[in-house]
Amino acid sequence: MNKKIALVPLLLILIGLSSFSFAGTLDSIGVTKLNDKLHIRYLVSPGETIYGISTKYGVPVSDLMELNPELENGLKVGQVINIPYNPEAIKAAKKDDNTIIHKVQPGETFYSLSKKYNTSVGDLMKMNNMELKAGQEIVVGYKNQQKTDSAKTVVNNNTNTNTNTNTTNNTNTTNNTVTKVDPKNNNNTNTNTNAAEVNKGTEDANKGIELYPYDPTKKQVLIIPFDPYLYFSDADDEIAARSNLHRTKVRQVFRKRLNALLDVPGYETIHLLGGKSKDSLTDLNKIYGSVTYNYQGVVVSPYYKEPVTATPVEVKKNKTWLERQKEKIQNPGDAKYDIPADHGSYFGVLVKNPDFFTYFNTKYSVDYYIFVSQFEVKTNYENCLDRAALNYERTFTTHFTIFDSTGKVIAGNKFKTHYNSNSNYIYQIVSDNMEKIANRIMAELPAPNQ
Repeated sequence: MNKKIALVPLLLILIGLSSFSFAGTLDSIGVTKLNDKLHIRYLVSPGETIYGISTKYGVPVSDLMELNPELENGLKVGQVINIPYNPEAIKAAKKDDNTIIHKVQPGETFYSLSKKYNTSVGDLMKMNNMELKAGQEIVVGYKNQQKTDSAKTVVNNNTNTNTNTNTTNNTNTTNNTVTKVDPKNNNNTNTNTNAAEVNKGTEDANKGIELYPYDPTKKQVLIIPFDPYLYFSDADDEIAARSNLHRTKVRQVFRKRLNALLDVPGYETIHLLGGKSKDSLTDLNKIYGSVTYNYQGVVVSPYYKEPVTATPVEVKKNKTWLERQKEKIQNPGDAKYDIPADHGSYFGVLVKNPDFFTYFNTKYSVDYYIFVSQFEVKTNYENCLDRAALNYERTFTTHFTIFDSTGKVIAGNKFKTHYNSNSNYIYQIVSDNMEKIANRIMAELPAPNQ
């Protein structure tokens, strides 16, 4: 009898949550309990991305993939996925009568929408993902802030006339020359370093971007870890079993450890994975939504000296294990990324959003961007040194791209790190290898005083 009484409050909570889910505006279809924790059952709608859902609910993409292993094959319309129940994130994400919603039409851009709704490109980016798709619903403002924002705009434009007298031209310019002062202003292409220091404040009035509290005495490097979808491994089952981890967490350990070790001496290193900025998760998802990838010719930085741990990568002739694994996730309509043939090049980043450098240069005062674009773990079972002891060779292949603040690729390459060991303990593996890999990437940057 007591057990029945104790169950009543729980049932009432579940019924209440279910009612909220159906009545709310976050497209949830109910709740479920996994590992003694409540999760939302979420129905994927057309035009949605895993990054948008991650941002909406404040849950990292890697966590969503751990809860929903089927996401390895990409996000599909009509798919139902589980999302950890986070009341605060849901409350923040709910749209009410105060929110102004716009359905994106073909050909519309952040710039055209900023003019239509009398807001800034920066504010639109803060409220939404950076990638626009026709049919997508985005937040373009809040009704109770319209008058306040208009007043602020007048004040800000008056106080900023000495440094920027033509805001409209700055936003509309689409040339490829980007500077730390105003990446889209042709008049700034010859601005010196002292002018750049003027922007090291706490708020950018013209773009409506809340600036990261960066150190004005140092240069900044922004670290972008590999997209969880661009991790390929044949060793996760063995490593997970030995490490007493869920298989999907093996990827997280590699990703987080490499990200943490990319801490460039002499620079201020800004991390979005586990970063101190309150917008870290949102900005990381914006980056993933703003770039694409393809195989490119190697670019060796002029600052690169002696290799730390690197071997030449051979041109592939027959299909390798990695290529066979990639084919598994490339069924038509299912693949997250369409990965072309390798031909010995590296898998590099292409920035497809024209506002990318404007936004991140302004917010974080970035001098260099380090992208880890792909990470591969391959076991050489055919060349086992001691089969009985499972003493075989593993190879970690890391692809990376480094941009400067103007959008120029200063380095892009891939390299192999060989590891002879019978260890499947994940923390031993990362301890033995991740520092070498991080050092190899950071060796492509100039000294901080250059």
